[in-house]
Amino acid sequence: MSTGRGGIPNEVVEEIISRSDIASVVGQYVQFTKTSGNNLFGLCPFHSEDTPSFSVSTSKQMFYCFGCHKGGDVVTFIKEIEHLSYVEALQFLAEKAGVKIPEPDDANYRKEEQLRKRLKEALLEAARYYYKNFKSEKGEAARAYLKKRAIAPATATKFGLGYAPDEWSGLYDHLVSKGFSQYEIQKSGLFVTTKNNKTIDLFRGRLMFPIFNAMGELIAFGGRIIGDGNPKYVNSPETPVYSKQRNLYALNFAKQSKMKQIIVVEGYMDVISMHQAGVTNAVASLGTALTERQLDLLERYCEEVVLFYDSDRAGQNAAVRGLKMLMERK
Repeated sequence: MSTGRGGIPNEVVEEIISRSDIASVVGQYVQFTKTSGNNLFGLCPFHSEDTPSFSVSTSKQMFYCFGCHKGGDVVTFIKEIEHLSYVEALQFLAEKAGVKIPEPDDANYRKEEQLRKRLKEALLEAARYYYKNFKSEKGEAARAYLKKRAIAPATATKFGLGYAPDEWSGLYDHLVSKGFSQYEIQKSGLFVTTKNNKTIDLFRGRLMFPIFNAMGELIAFGGRIIGDGNPKYVNSPETPVYSKQRNLYALNFAKQSKMKQIIVVEGYMDVISMHQAGVTNAVASLGTALTERQLDLLERYCEEVVLFYDSDRAGQNAAVRGLKMLMERK
């Protein structure tokens, strides 16, 4: 096979495109309101308009907007609408179409990819465990805290909030029962090892905030203590699937906003409250300091960044540092 972009064989690229009918794919984002021959029309998803100027040709398998002049094939559409690289768009479509992309002929690469897959499965299982506890009697204090903060149950569900019970090995025992190996458990970032070489849960007695990457994959957690105790927040460490400096909390939601602006705040609760109030273009920087890699990410999804940090000294210092970083990119 000849090799195309990102090491994906050209034959596989062609199969992905042939199995991804553009009308079906675009129809998940655009409501077609008019048909003329082989052309479908609807409101453009890339700019605001009142009269449909966005068209899809079922015969040519292409799209074009007569308003903003964006156009291309199905891969280009997904690349633009989901803010992905070309290879990521191909991978996105391949998964939807059921096309398997051959893995590079590298044993280490395959081993690392298999580990990342298993870690994501472990994180999803952890999220189910936390959610079940949140809904149970054990999560009563966490639910009361959210009620006090005026967070509606529907909002808590949208963000996948959960509760880690105040137990040393609740999650550990759960993941072992689900067949995860000791190596996978250690690499997940959900546990710590004591001086006696015993594995215990990292998150205990905490309201849990799942952290997703821009593509909506669960990659980490943050946890806030319920009641007294320090530290107030505990976050997942760096893992094979999570890099704090390369992700933004709630970007998976904020990227869906039609706004050309993204508001960066400090904390999970700030973001959740803003989204509940209708400010759906808010994200958090997973720590006070904004990083260069996070700015790279923001540039993919918006034209303007607003820093809206806390009014304390740490927040204001972070805002000044972030502003300098933004100005250097002008």
